[in-house]
Amino acid sequence: MYPRIIAVLAFAVSLDCAAQLQVSSPVQACSPLVDTQLRAGEWTQYPDGKQGCRSAARVIASDRNGTSTIAYSAEGEDGIPNRVMLVADVHSPADAEWARRDLIKAAKRLSVRVLGLSMPHSLDEAIIKEKYARLFVGSGSITFDRTPTIKGRYTLTVVME
Repeated sequence: MYPRIIAVLAFAVSLDCAAQLQVSSPVQACSPLVDTQLRAGEWTQYPDGKQGCRSAARVIASDRNGTSTIAYSAEGEDGIPNRVMLVADVHSPADAEWARRDLIKAAKRLSVRVLGLSMPHSLDEAIIKEKYARLFVGSGSITFDRTPTIKGRYTLTVVME
């Protein structure tokens, strides 16, 4: 009886630990999305005291001549990454569907690479509907939010911690 309980507890603890950020170095945090053309630069100490790296903003659906962009960033302290973020800046309603698709594609890859687990399908749905969602994935979390900016523009943000 006791060996079964111990085995079940060990399995539960291993699942809980699996979702922490799997990246432990700045090099790993700055390069998980190279294949999506979202390569972040060097790990940097910013003037506000924060540390991290950022990619250049890439035009979403560049073959459509859209103006909306997507970018990736990682943040941390003492050279240890603790948060990664994707931000799609949507400039026009015509770009919205493309922005959601690009964000989902990048977020799915990022989830596997930095959390070690697949992004839950319910987050895909939240992004498609542009509705706030916060999901706990093991001991980590994935948050999606839509924030209005100016003149009909808005940002779609996915944060993994």
